[in-house]
Amino acid sequence: MSAGLDSPHLKVLLVEDNPDDAALLERHLRRNGFLPDMTRVETASAMQASLNTSLPDIVLGDYNLPNFSGPEALRLLKISGLDIPFIMLSGAVSEQTAVDSMRAGAQDYVSKQNLTRLVPAVERELKEASGRRNKLAAEVALRASEARFHHLVDAMPMGLLLNDGKGRISYANQAIARLLGRSVEDLTSGNVVVDSVCADILPAQMACTVDGISNAAPFESVCQTENGTTIDALIGVTLLNPEASSETWQFAAFVADLSLQKKSQEALRQTEKLAVAGRFAASIAHEINNPLEAITNCLYLVMQTDLPDDARGYVDLAQQELDRVSQITVQTLRFFRGSTRQGATDLRELIDTVVTLLESRLQRAQIEVVREFRTQASVVAQGGEIRQVVANLVGNAMDAMTKGGRLILRTADGVNRTTGERGVVLTVADGGSGMDQFTLDRIFEPFFSTKGITGTGLGLWISQEIVAKHSGTMRVRSKPGAGTVFRLFLPALGVVAGSESKPRTEIR
Repeated sequence: MSAGLDSPHLKVLLVEDNPDDAALLERHLRRNGFLPDMTRVETASAMQASLNTSLPDIVLGDYNLPNFSGPEALRLLKISGLDIPFIMLSGAVSEQTAVDSMRAGAQDYVSKQNLTRLVPAVERELKEASGRRNKLAAEVALRASEARFHHLVDAMPMGLLLNDGKGRISYANQAIARLLGRSVEDLTSGNVVVDSVCADILPAQMACTVDGISNAAPFESVCQTENGTTIDALIGVTLLNPEASSETWQFAAFVADLSLQKKSQEALRQTEKLAVAGRFAASIAHEINNPLEAITNCLYLVMQTDLPDDARGYVDLAQQELDRVSQITVQTLRFFRGSTRQGATDLRELIDTVVTLLESRLQRAQIEVVREFRTQASVVAQGGEIRQVVANLVGNAMDAMTKGGRLILRTADGVNRTTGERGVVLTVADGGSGMDQFTLDRIFEPFFSTKGITGTGLGLWISQEIVAKHSGTMRVRSKPGAGTVFRLFLPALGVVAGSESKPRTEIR
């Protein structure tokens, strides 16, 4: 037996009607080092049953049988789709018979009168069959690997385009299709070039070929979407086959969406500007206090003199307006100098501060503010941050109430039904335009805004984060044309969960 075979055990399916010939074949295989396990069949049904029961290593078939034949057995094996070697046997071998058998798919043709070729043929066909099986397994593994790779590339969040030297796109993953608002089929139709996606991609790819490098340094550019809008993107390009001729060059372009990063940078710049403006406003308010005090003293001295009634009335009016200016400066200082530590916070005072600062805007918008303070409880909070939340909610309400109306600010005792914790419920209810379900589902997402270029889309997201940091909750109800109601729950100072006092409002 050939040393190339791993085992002497050999399962043979023998198509033969003569038991003596079968015994002769088995003895010949044994003498040559095999341990054959012979299964002999004489009909097509018996052969099919044997194939269904146990697959052989090789099939040996007699060319002529009374009720069956070698060619019929070979045809049955081919129909089954099994890759099993088949060697035709015959008592008398003609050249035409051998040629016909080989054309039909037999691996070899051996004469029963001369079995010396049988063992070499069996060894050769077993080795080739093993090679075919290994090749098939490798091909299956390769296809599975390619499928996993394509799935990985298609699922990755970064966009990928493949194109030729003329810019024609041959591949696009789902990420780039979503980014551009186009279908993969459209991008890979053969009619789309990378220039229509981004004018800088193809020049960067060509630079790779000129400079003799495969990968170009990533660069920022803009991509054109299907509806004509532009998207900031970070792009990297590479030449996939630098050894090929220019006619067969294949390039890849990786596209990362920078929109969120750009918005974050812009939001950070706006926040820094607001912080500077806040410090500046607080500084001005502080500096104004000194001359205000001097003017107040002067008015007091004037009031001590003899004045006509009309003049005294003017002085009283000036004093009232001066008191109003003084109140605004005090509230401004309180707003921008909130404590950085959590402590007892009176929501009534906090609401009054916000309303005072926004009073002129409220009056111009013809918005009536209704304050309903139904609890004396304080909350545990960082006053400056909660003031920021209230100011944001009131500002949003003002933007929604384009025709004026009533804005209700209410505080009441409440309970968090999830935890049972007692606290204070702050309600901000407006009679503005309201929101549809699509907007409601997204209002707490960062950078989602209904105000166009005037809105950053960060207010409610930051507000929710602040409330969550204070162990509170924020809920919203709204209908188009019926206004919006925000309800905040904040834990009360010195109240523990399970207290016997019945809450007057519940978070639902």
